[in-house]
Formats: sequence, structure tokens, C-alpha cells
Amino acid sequence: MTELLWDLTHTEFMDVAGLHLLFTTPAAEARRRTSVTGLRRQRLRVLHLAAGIDPTVFDLTRVCPPSPTTHAGNDA
Repeated sequence: MTELLWDLTHTEFMDVAGLHLLFTTPAAEARRRTSVTGLRRQRLRVLHLAAGIDPTVFDLTRVCPPSPTTHAGNDA
């Protein structure tokens, strides 16, 4: 497997466990590209907070395409 796409469209909430899934790559899978789609407000906020705390570990360019897919609307 060379690519993994996480679709978070129906995910109501993301926390540290979600960050772990997106950013922890075992050495054997280091060449796998991980990306995410369906990011809504709460998930984007968690990603941006993590990137602000440690941009080296939580490098958003590793998981977000140049124009991330987001859903507008009422999302907490």
C-alpha cells in the first residue's frame, strides 16, 4: 500500500487518538502517503492547534492536500 486516505466526513469528534492515526508512521510504512479529506471545523481546529504546538511533528502538509476538502455549515 502506498497511499492511505482518511475520510473524516462522518467523524463527529477528533482528539489525540486521531492525531496519532494521522501522524504516527511506523518505519516500515514511512514511504506511505497519508492524506485526509472531509475535515470540518473541529477537526481542522485540532490539526491547527497541534501544528502550532509542534510543527515538526504535526506537519499539516503531510496529510492535507493543497486545497483540503472541507464542509461548510454548522459543525462544532
